Order: sequence, then structure tokens, then C-alpha cells
Amino acid sequence: MNPILDESAFAAALTFCRVRDGVSWSVGVPGVVAEFHAPPGSGINWSDTRRDMTASCEGGAMTIRLRDGVMTVPYDLESRRHGHRVRGVLFCLSAAEAPLASSAVLREVGERDGAVLFDIGAGAPSIEPMVMVSDPSLITTLRNALGDVLVGTHHPALVALVEASPPRLFRTGLAEITVTQPIARTETPEGPHTHLLPDLNDGSTHDPRIAVPEGWVPCLTLHVPDCDDAFSVTQPAGHQ
Repeated sequence: MNPILDESAFAAALTFCRVRDGVSWSVGVPGVVAEFHAPPGSGINWSDTRRDMTASCEGGAMTIRLRDGVMTVPYDLESRRHGHRVRGVLFCLSAAEAPLASSAVLREVGERDGAVLFDIGAGAPSIEPMVMVSDPSLITTLRNALGDVLVGTHHPALVALVEASPPRLFRTGLAEITVTQPIARTETPEGPHTHLLPDLNDGSTHDPRIAVPEGWVPCLTLHVPDCDDAFSVTQPAGHQ
């Protein structure tokens, strides 16, 4: 049975996990993902309050909201790389609490730190993939495209977004990751980054090989390096 953590146990699990060497974090669904880990040579700074934990490093930041009712779903899968494993923990909310406003078109959704927030319209119900735009010209371009489908197209507004490479904010009901380094055009960069791959966005919320109980939705993923043999993904709350 997968444990359901109260706020205190959830905070304890995060505190244990975050100090492990080589761990990384992500929010999203297949094809629409933000990842958070420190680039080589850069450390992670953690700041805790009663309500959340915030991590920052070169290229981005992550905030995890502390709350009750978080289910942990550990996984240990074969990797596509021979001899390697894919290991980690899904932190899930109930389906009644996880959904966010899902849109398949571009929407203006508010402001953050003086920037205008636009939901790019990935159509993923458990995550809001947004861009934070401060440039007046880009704001005008995006406002002229409100209601249009951008993802998976060559829409001029999407082209302008990629060229300008504004900060991205990907948010779930449990956590959010902000990425400030430029959008990668070819190779996946080190450090915080985002992926927007429409061909992989099939409406699912997670890898089908992971047995998430019905009625629960992954909202944050901890990725554990397979070389960390001392870390048991079956006991993420630090009870080793």
C-alpha cells in the first residue's frame, strides 16, 4: 500500500531526499515537463518556510508546497541504457485536488514579479506550462494570438517565444519550477530546463509502467541516480 503523508511527514520526506547527491526533480506529464537540478559546479540553495520549501540554483528555481494528503509512489524501472535503472518517487495528489485549468489554446492568466503570465496551451490537465513575459513587444504579439493553438504548430507567436526565450513557469497543484536559462534549440542543457514535445503529450499523466493507484495524479517527481545504492525508493520518508 502506498503511504499517504500528512504535512509533517511530507516535509520530512523532502528534507531527507533533497540532500542526496545527484537527485533531481520534475513536474509535468509526458511531453510537457520542467526539470530542476543544479548544473555542474553550481550548488542548490534551499529556503524553508512553514508553507513551502524553495530551492534555487543557476538557471532556475523550484517551490514545493507543504500540505497534507500526499501519496508517495516509488518506482524502479529498467532504463533504455543497458545495465541502468530509472528510479524515483512520484508525489501525488488526489484527482479531485490535482487538476488545474487545462487549455489547448494560448491564454493570459495573470502576472508574476512584474511579468505577464501566458499559458501556452499544452492541453495537459495536471500542469500549467506558462511563460513570464516582460518585453512589451512580445506581450503585444502574444495578446494578438490569444485563443490560438500554438503547441505543435509554426505559429508566428510561438516562433517569437522561442526567439525571445522568456522565463518559463511550470506549475502543478504541488510544486512549480521556474526556468530562466534560454530555451534549448538542440541538445538538452545542464541545469533547470523545460521540454515541450507535442508528439509525446498523449493525455497520460505518467509512465504507464508505474502503478499509480486510480484516483491519484502525480504532481512532483523525485529522480534518484541508480548509483545511489543506499537510497531506497520504497522508503522515501527517510526511514532507512
